[in-house]
Amino acid sequence: MKTPPILLKLLHNSAAKPSPNFNKTASRKDDGGFTLLEVLVIALLIGIFSSIAAPSWQGFITRQRVRTVNDRVLQTLRTAQSEAKRTKSSVTVRFNYDPNASPPIDPPTVTINNITQQLNAEGEIKPGTLALTVDKPPASTTPANSIVFDYQGNLTPDTTPFFVTVASSGGGTKQCVIVQTLLGGMRTDEGNDCPPPP
Repeated sequence: MKTPPILLKLLHNSAAKPSPNFNKTASRKDDGGFTLLEVLVIALLIGIFSSIAAPSWQGFITRQRVRTVNDRVLQTLRTAQSEAKRTKSSVTVRFNYDPNASPPIDPPTVTINNITQQLNAEGEIKPGTLALTVDKPPASTTPANSIVFDYQGNLTPDTTPFFVTVASSGGGTKQCVIVQTLLGGMRTDEGNDCPPPP
């Protein structure tokens, strides 16, 4: 197959003429790319902004962990109270949190009528990051670290107020669940309204 003469002439003319702007386009200084100095300045700025943002990000993560475990504690207590009403029998909730035990109970667990669950949000909370404490009246006759809901979901008079406090192990962030009435009324609180650890 022959190449058409018009195409041959066009190819010949374009190849024969040098581009008059060849020298100007070959060494343009505003071509895309970065100088080493520009890259170093950007890396330095990213490092500075990261060092400023890291502590606040870490504080946010710690608050979220405390809030998650505190919500689990509240959910557990409400579930136990509902179960007591549903089955018309007493339900005992015991919080296990002794870090000095052998092996240590970390993350804390909760036992409801001999069924134990971890309070670590399906493994999202690593050991050693949170501390859980239980505070109840000294005259309480219930077992240590426990609360008992009767068949109506009520508590014995010597049990209230019952506090379960969740705090970050480094201190600072603290939330609690308070069972404050004989009828089992519950609320959450944070900061200085929660009792200090024993």
